[in-house]
Amino acid sequence: MLVWILSKDQYRTHTSDAAGQNHEEKEKQQIDLLLEFFKSTRNYCVGIVDIVGSTTVTMKMPIEKVSLYYSIFLNGIAETIRKYGAIVVKNVGDSLLYYFPKTESGDPESFKDVLGCSIAMSRMEPELNARMQQFGLPDVKFRISCDYGAVIVAKMSTSSVNDIFGTSVNLCAKMNSLAPPGGIVIGKGLYDKVKSFDDYHFSEIKNVPLFVDNDYSVYSVSLKNDS
Repeated sequence: MLVWILSKDQYRTHTSDAAGQNHEEKEKQQIDLLLEFFKSTRNYCVGIVDIVGSTTVTMKMPIEKVSLYYSIFLNGIAETIRKYGAIVVKNVGDSLLYYFPKTESGDPESFKDVLGCSIAMSRMEPELNARMQQFGLPDVKFRISCDYGAVIVAKMSTSSVNDIFGTSVNLCAKMNSLAPPGGIVIGKGLYDKVKSFDDYHFSEIKNVPLFVDNDYSVYSVSLKNDS
């Protein structure tokens, strides 16, 4: 019988290599389990609401006040989003990502809910700031962006809520900064669905390199009786 005797250094190298391989295998399994992509894409309207300048506002706050600041904003906005039949996917820092499942049908009424929700959120600033002032917190300002198009839906092993990915989500995030504080912007995908709605005023935002270079239009939205 042949017996291999390993030096301490060889043993450490051997066990280290084995541990590394095991770690890589476990990591791959965890990634595979984390996201289970559905085979088909869905056409949804997606939205992002994002606080303006929150990093500067919260930098000198105690952590307890930072937590309360975000809690008041995110929970207040999420409540309105749900009232209009939308599903909150997740918060990323100081923003919320959500989508409207009923828009998959293409029913015009579902797109009225999208704009109605956006207007309702844009009017929440006084209410949210009144809550902030009760706790000695600074006022909050935010922007809203929405678009419509194909999204990839992923079932998260760590959450009961599906995650969404894709160009529509990316565009929605990129266009958000084009809205003024308290304002709403939408992409061409959504604009094509709602441009005939008489109650709203749409104004194209021009000369934005990212969107001009990709032949994609972005529009600001307001109620006609508010203009």
